[in-house]
Amino acid sequence: MPFLQVILAFLIIVTVAVALTFWNQILNWADQTLFPWIRDNLPGLEQYVRHAFAEVHKVVGPIRRNLITLKQFTEIEGAWKMLRHYLLKVLVQFELNTQYQWVKRITFWATRKLESKPVVVRKEVEEIVKDVDSLPDDVRQKWLKLGQTTQDIDMTKVRDDELHEGKLELTMTN
Repeated sequence: MPFLQVILAFLIIVTVAVALTFWNQILNWADQTLFPWIRDNLPGLEQYVRHAFAEVHKVVGPIRRNLITLKQFTEIEGAWKMLRHYLLKVLVQFELNTQYQWVKRITFWATRKLESKPVVVRKEVEEIVKDVDSLPDDVRQKWLKLGQTTQDIDMTKVRDDELHEGKLELTMTN
């Protein structure tokens, strides 16, 4: 008897997985074939069958969206991990140098291999931010509320934290 229960559970799981994978094709088949057949042969049941599909879609739709989101998140996380092997740090500095004129300085530290040994490379890019609305919200708020005219943001830490939080959030919802 337990063997039969395991087989039954396995078949249910496989059926659900197939339905989730091919749900769009199933809906197209129902619309093109099943619903017209029911309309012609069992007209009194059409609204109930359509309602059943709509109710199932309320469950299947969010699950499919979560699976797609999880897949995309996993791809993003993998790409970030590969990049982090080389990207050591990205520091974004904002500094108010005149009224309504900010300097945005981005400094990158990365490793690269030269003649089989890793070398740390540093690159700095600077630009003028003329419009206060172009500042990130948190920078603008710290300036307006606290008077902070110089601010540093460790973007690698921010992205690492965002990925960690995203992973926790996805695990909690799935």
